[in-house]
Amino acid sequence: MQQYVISIFPDNTKLYINLINSPAGQYINRRPYLINILKELIQSDKLEHQVGSQEIDTGKIIGNTDIIDTTDKDVIYYAKPYKKDYFSKFAKNRYPLPSSKLSIILKKNNETDYILQDIWIGPLYPLFPNNKEASLESKSYWNSHALAQDSKNIQSSTITKICPY
Repeated sequence: MQQYVISIFPDNTKLYINLINSPAGQYINRRPYLINILKELIQSDKLEHQVGSQEIDTGKIIGNTDIIDTTDKDVIYYAKPYKKDYFSKFAKNRYPLPSSKLSIILKKNNETDYILQDIWIGPLYPLFPNNKEASLESKSYWNSHALAQDSKNIQSSTITKICPY
């Protein structure tokens, strides 16, 4: 496994990322500036080194979030993202919005160090309701939120207006 040390916490705990085979690596490969933002968050003690997910408000716009609030006026459709086996909810003619929030998921790499499992710009959100690992809050969250239309490549043969969950 190809691991890169992003930064070292004040207590000498290291934060790693697998740049090739992880969701975090794929996201950061398209937004390499996030490595510097992570380093700043560690130095300023805003990023906690603990297992699990956390949402951090950086205090400045760091990019665009794909997650948007929806209304009755939005045209909604569902489709499977490319190489995924679950449906996501999309809002037609809506676009990503600027965000100051960064969401991350950390796991233990070994007894002392952490690995960045996933990262994205925007708020923490639950998995889609039909994802195998979805939580109880997924359905209520995704009833009022969607992905911006242009945010993901989708499998066009799976597009439907009927909610699959």
